[in-house]
Amino acid sequence: MAIWIKYSSCVNFKPQENHQESQRHMIIGQPLHEEDSMLRVLFSLYKFYFLGNLTGGSMFTTRPVKINSKETCIPITSSLVDDHDQEFKEILTVMGVPGRKQSKILRKMASLARSKGTFSGVFMEVELLVGTYQEITEADIARAERGSMDIEAGQIPATKSSIDALERVVFDGSSSTRDCTVCMEGIEAGSEATRMPCSHVYHSDCIVQWLRTSYSCPLCRYHMPGEL
Repeated sequence: MAIWIKYSSCVNFKPQENHQESQRHMIIGQPLHEEDSMLRVLFSLYKFYFLGNLTGGSMFTTRPVKINSKETCIPITSSLVDDHDQEFKEILTVMGVPGRKQSKILRKMASLARSKGTFSGVFMEVELLVGTYQEITEADIARAERGSMDIEAGQIPATKSSIDALERVVFDGSSSTRDCTVCMEGIEAGSEATRMPCSHVYHSDCIVQWLRTSYSCPLCRYHMPGEL
């Protein structure tokens, strides 16, 4: 099961790709002449895993995978972040960021906003990185290392038919891994879960969402049939 979890964040201003892109992300119905008084804020959640074996001392780190994003468009005010902190907290909560970590992220956002002279032609990107240590077997680590070149090649979604064919099970709690390593929350004994061909078990909704982005098991990188 997960031994520890590490949260980190990065906040930056980035240029809009072009004027049309900026307009596309405005709130529907927003008058065009008010565009410069609004700021787009994009939250992106990435997860990665430290896969290791405490007995053997081996460690393998997976590449961060973007699993969720939320965005909002807010009026530009003198206290940009403070005026919308509740909205930002709600977004962070939905994305699974603990309350104790949210204040630090909001402080980063506020500090960056105060240092920016103008918000014309830019948007604020908040990257959230969540890493968890997961103890697995030496065989799983070897399999993950063999698949690392495929991971670097890019994200390939699993085929719909292979996702639909996954085994649904009633989780009995006997597995050594009792956490779903997609959402990093426990799988309750007696609840429905999904087991991959490699035998790793996840919340059904979590693994389906994962496989729509990546065709490999989050733990051991077992490859499902991929969309080419």
